[in-house]
Amino acid sequence: MTYINFFKKEIDEEDQLINELRNAYSDLKSAESFFQSVKDPDLVDYAVFRLEAAKSRYSYFLKKAKESGVKSKSVYSL
Repeated sequence: MTYINFFKKEIDEEDQLINELRNAYSDLKSAESFFQSVKDPDLVDYAVFRLEAAKSRYSYFLKKAKESGVKSKSVYSL
């Protein structure tokens, strides 16, 4: 007998959102680390741009997760 999961689309979207949020957090930490380690003045502008872009991306996915009602503790305590 085959069972149909009518909620599968919602589950997949939530999982995808959680993964995007985790990736954005990882990118943010990487950008922060790069910014802290930049020594070459020619790379400072790039480091600032990368950090600001990573912050914006993380904020976006965090907001989407909250709006979507994602309840995973691991998402908010990254």
